[in-house]
Amino acid sequence: MARRSKPLVTQFFNRDRLAFSAMHRVGHVSSDHLQTCGLADRRIQNLIRDGLVEKVAYKRKGKSEYCFKLSKLGRETAARLWALSYAYHAQSPIHDLAIAEKYFSLSEESRESWKTETLIHKEFEDRISNIRKEGNEVEAKLYQDMLKEKLISMPDGIYLNSAGIEVGVEILTNSYGVEEMRSKETFVGIIGCQYETIRV
Repeated sequence: MARRSKPLVTQFFNRDRLAFSAMHRVGHVSSDHLQTCGLADRRIQNLIRDGLVEKVAYKRKGKSEYCFKLSKLGRETAARLWALSYAYHAQSPIHDLAIAEKYFSLSEESRESWKTETLIHKEFEDRISNIRKEGNEVEAKLYQDMLKEKLISMPDGIYLNSAGIEVGVEILTNSYGVEEMRSKETFVGIIGCQYETIRV
């Protein structure tokens, strides 16, 4: 299909920012989630036609369903317009839609505080660098080695609740082993945040 030279969407509004932020932070979202952000069906279709959003088909309980995620161009647009960086790496729709449900159950303030797994990883790397700069080489090396050996890994997201307390969120699928679960628990223990798991 030849790409239209003129995009259908020429102006972006706060509702677009909310929708792009959600897809940036959780990967896949449903049409209900996009409507919660204020996007009408036609707007969603235009974002798809402009190549900013991708419609993704998946199966749930034997039924065909579909959801949405940002394309590469969509992620670049989100970075340019709203300085959204460290996008969440979209996984399976079922996994990501469970994160999206959690994300959309939060207040707008808590949603704005949401950190992606990618950003949490970067901040932890920065923390290791700072520990090293402070001369605590042993502690820095310990964390570095634990990361390398997958003894610690980041939750799917972290947000601030209404009391200003950090909460880590992890979606548990059937493929999770004990080690993987333990590595997440170790991480939230190190950074000292609350931890919530949701099984799908």
